[in-house]
Amino acid sequence: MPMVVSIPPELEDYLKQAIAAGRFRSAEDAAREAFSLLQDRERRIELLRQDIKAGFDELEHGECIELDSAGLREFFDDVQSRSMARYQASKDA
Repeated sequence: MPMVVSIPPELEDYLKQAIAAGRFRSAEDAAREAFSLLQDRERRIELLRQDIKAGFDELEHGECIELDSAGLREFFDDVQSRSMARYQASKDA
């Protein structure tokens, strides 16, 4: 049995405009896209939580380094690159 959901009038207006503009074929297509984005966001948040926990675990074990501002920039660029690769791999799986 299909689920029926009520949305506030301002979102309904937005949805009607998006369908009229051709961004979605139907309300169902828009809902699928919205839930897909929500799942993607939740997946990224979970990966971030795992990375944060790993960082705290490393700190508790004394596995840390001191960095100057240039080293810090390089470090965060590396973290971002590895995180994006990990995220992409999770999407492909």
